[in-house]
Amino acid sequence: MTSRQLTLFSPEAFPEPDPCGTTVVSWGLGADSTAIILRFLENPTAYGLRPDLSDLVVITAHTGMEWPDSISLAEEHVLPRLRAHRVRYVQIARGGASIAQCGIEILSDTRNPTRIHTSGRWSLLLDLRESGTVPLYGGSRLCSVRAKGEPLDLWFKEHLAGPYRHVVGFESGEMSRAAVDTSYPKPGRRPWYPLINWGWDRPTLLAYLKSRLGVSYPKSFCWACPYPVSSGSLPDHMARSKRFPAQIAEAAMLEYTAQALNPLFTLYAKSSLREELHRVGNTAALDLLAERLDTGPWSIYEVRRVLTAGRSEYCETWHGPRCAPCVKKAKHLGLEVEEWSRCKDCRAIRKPLCRRREPLCSDPQRKGTVWRSVHRVGVLPRRQARAGLQRFADRPGRTLEHTASSVPGYDFGFERVVTVRRGSSYPAMERQFVAAPASVPSKARSGFKTAWESAIELRAAAEARPLGPRTLAEM
Repeated sequence: MTSRQLTLFSPEAFPEPDPCGTTVVSWGLGADSTAIILRFLENPTAYGLRPDLSDLVVITAHTGMEWPDSISLAEEHVLPRLRAHRVRYVQIARGGASIAQCGIEILSDTRNPTRIHTSGRWSLLLDLRESGTVPLYGGSRLCSVRAKGEPLDLWFKEHLAGPYRHVVGFESGEMSRAAVDTSYPKPGRRPWYPLINWGWDRPTLLAYLKSRLGVSYPKSFCWACPYPVSSGSLPDHMARSKRFPAQIAEAAMLEYTAQALNPLFTLYAKSSLREELHRVGNTAALDLLAERLDTGPWSIYEVRRVLTAGRSEYCETWHGPRCAPCVKKAKHLGLEVEEWSRCKDCRAIRKPLCRRREPLCSDPQRKGTVWRSVHRVGVLPRRQARAGLQRFADRPGRTLEHTASSVPGYDFGFERVVTVRRGSSYPAMERQFVAAPASVPSKARSGFKTAWESAIELRAAAEARPLGPRTLAEM
């Protein structure tokens, strides 16, 4: 956290909520939330809990991608304590790709827990495998929202009545994350960040766990998580990967497939997982990946993308929801709301909508929505899939492009035929044929056909009569 963030956020900004009917601890199986649970068990009344802990619920939303040591440590050291204190422990998972249609799956709800479930019907692994993507290292951690946030919110809504304290294990150096969490108010939820209130950073809580359990507790995150690089824990992540080569090879398989469909998709911002495994000499994981690529089923994919133009500065200024003061001022001046420029507060309103799609609303230098279509052709051995792509490339006007393996001594390269190449402005289109593992079914985002046809028309119009972008000053 920067000094500026420390100025903006302080422990006093996140006070402990008053005790209420239920306290729910989100247990991610890692060190942070484990330390909180143990401290609650040691002295319940000190933290506003009943002496018998009948008002405490511990809940885990499973991703299906937890490290084996996180599970074994939880079963060995935490579950016996939950059983001894008769604490209610709930394990859930997302019920399917659409939580609105499939809801959540209750894997366990008991005061006598004996095991940690590893996955439900839906898992983040299955979702990533079928979508041909990897978790993104920038943005709003959508993978965590889908696998944990949305299932937890639905369980709270369906199983809790009245206000409840929701305990989240953000450390004292993660006040900016707490600020983001509190910016999404939900009925009845009173967020609580005990580690911030206690001033506990990571060394402090690890020392506490060591004194209570006699073990060094690891951080909990999915084995395909991209954040170890940005958090500075990549060395620990790579050391863990050597202990569990099967899991990290699965992550490398996800990355390889995603990169085949989109060359820009690597697990880390500046390198691939394969390169990092090679750098630390994890040949066990690389050999497993090579074996899976050689023996598993492959397909030839047609991949099309449309990248629309983003909203222009003009559009952001004039089109979208208005705050109350702007509406009041416009009415005072006798103007229509749409005739009054949006202020800074208006622009801060989430998901501003454009009510009028005018030509000036789009900026060809800003990327907007990305639409993708994947069409899978056949299920073949790797050699036959590559041979089929070569035959396709032998036709006039086509070229087989080969990207060399990023790891010496392994066949981790890619072959593709690009028939439509992305331009330098938006809307942009691209179309390619590539050989890749056959884990991704044919699918297209809803509305892709309309977006593709619209992009073709705009591209034809631009080629016939090119126009430079107009700026707000030219109006």
